[in-house]
Amino acid sequence: MQHTISHIYNDYTTRDDSVSKQTFVDICSEFNIMIIDYILDGKEFNMGSNLSTLSIVRMERDPRSPAIDWGESNKYKAELIEKGEELYNKETDQGIKWQLYYTDKEYLKYYWRKGKCKVKNKSVYRFDATRGIKGNKGKLKLIDELDYLKFKKN
Repeated sequence: MQHTISHIYNDYTTRDDSVSKQTFVDICSEFNIMIIDYILDGKEFNMGSNLSTLSIVRMERDPRSPAIDWGESNKYKAELIEKGEELYNKETDQGIKWQLYYTDKEYLKYYWRKGKCKVKNKSVYRFDATRGIKGNKGKLKLIDELDYLKFKKN
């Protein structure tokens, strides 16, 4: 079974067709926004049905393998191109290196606590936060330094 909102609605209507598709989509969207806001407040959401919980955790960056900040790198690259600068070429080892790396020691990520989950083959499942209507992934980047204290270290 596919798991898009349309497929879930079609499965739902095989048992109960008293709700229109638009109402169903609106309810699901509003519920998802409420859950993301709840988690962004530093709380842990219990999904019920033995699926365990969703939360946000603070992770330490591994200094041995720095991660590229693609948003800032692409802005810097565009600035260099606009100024007419030569971008770095790996083969000739010439030009300005434009890839920028994250410098903060920690980052936030959504976390599905699967230890208490009672689902068969739970290791093959993962939680992927979608961008959603209001940018669920981007909301993690907007959290300021004091709000980081709301979240447990993993």
